Amino acid sequence: MIGKLRKRIVLIEEDDRLREGLCFAIERTSNYFLVNSYKSYSEAIKLINRDGPDLVIVDITVSDMDGINGLRFLKNKYPADVVIFTNVEEASIINDALSQGVSGYILKNVPLTDFIRSIEQIINGGAVLSPSIAKIVLEFFHLNPYTPLSDRETDVLKLITRGKTYSEIAAELNIAIETSKTHIRNIYRKLKVNSKSEAVRKALNDKLVSVGVD
Repeated sequence: MIGKLRKRIVLIEEDDRLREGLCFAIERTSNYFLVNSYKSYSEAIKLINRDGPDLVIVDITVSDMDGINGLRFLKNKYPADVVIFTNVEEASIINDALSQGVSGYILKNVPLTDFIRSIEQIINGGAVLSPSIAKIVLEFFHLNPYTPLSDRETDVLKLITRGKTYSEIAAELNIAIETSKTHIRNIYRKLKVNSKSEAVRKALNDKLVSVGVD
């Protein structure tokens, strides 16, 4: 694959051994180009514009900066997608991270091959939560009874939060791919968003779906 077409990734991970392992796994994947890896938020933020990543992978516990403030600085400095890769399962931190517009929150106990697949989903416009994280998120809220979406649109939005593609949504709901695209366009219009990741954030903030679990 031509280098300039490969998705650019920046990694922020304090643990040297894990960082090296993740770097190796990412570099072995032909779809991605690991632009840089850092041990701290401050190093990454300083060079983020030069790196120009499509996706930033970060452990929210990187110690040189409060995790949520670090996310905020990253998002304000450069508009890349961000995925949290961490061991933190504290509900308030999860909620704060999601409110910053991250596109994924994945626990480090996931197999590395599954993590790489999650990166693919996020880069393709999806959003991914580890199942246990989705359950924690649900404890924050009951569903909003005043949703602007139809029942079918809510079903589609739920599948979007699980990282499903147009064709996967169509297959799961037994509808045509074009119909799934129409539902998604209607969801974007009603929620006033422009992408799947924005729709997921809106779903979380407005309590529109049970995210990630049945």
